[in-house]
Amino acid sequence: DEDLMAQVALGDRDLLGTIVRRHAQPLLTFLTRMSGDSHHAEDLFQDVFLAVWTKRHLYQYPRPFRPWLYAIAVNRCRARYRLRSPSPQQWPEEGQGPADSSRGPDEEAMALDSCGKVAEAVARLPEQQRAVVSLRVWQDLPYARIAEIVGCTESTVRSHMHHALASLREALDPILHGAPKGPADEH
Repeated sequence: DEDLMAQVALGDRDLLGTIVRRHAQPLLTFLTRMSGDSHHAEDLFQDVFLAVWTKRHLYQYPRPFRPWLYAIAVNRCRARYRLRSPSPQQWPEEGQGPADSSRGPDEEAMALDSCGKVAEAVARLPEQQRAVVSLRVWQDLPYARIAEIVGCTESTVRSHMHHALASLREALDPILHGAPKGPADEH
């Protein structure tokens, strides 16, 4: 990726297409999680790669390309959030939800419902926490790289992750352990 981007930085448009194809699915998934809407994610995806092309002269070879790309994506999401807040959407779309052919239809429906509830809980996180969770869990980036992308220290990224996981636990506890007991149920 770094070698390709170095050539793109020199003006090679054809190699940009190779980079776009290589990163399309994971970046679209990330942008969907950040925006909560697949249509907005597609718009953001185009914005990101337009920025990659227009800012190609800022790429510093051999800087790792993937964190640079996701930093642009996070910045595009921030710009979009300043204009409007994201609307939670159930993410389970083709290729994003759990699929297991050994499950029956009821089990598959429950798995998709759970996936949707997780998606809703993540979508309710503050923007910075949502970015950290998405980059760590679904993009499998190390904390140091995430810190570069979101523009803060590694310890701050770890703190965002800690608070995000606590919020997710609280939001998803009824799903994991059944509905909370009321005062009448505690006899």
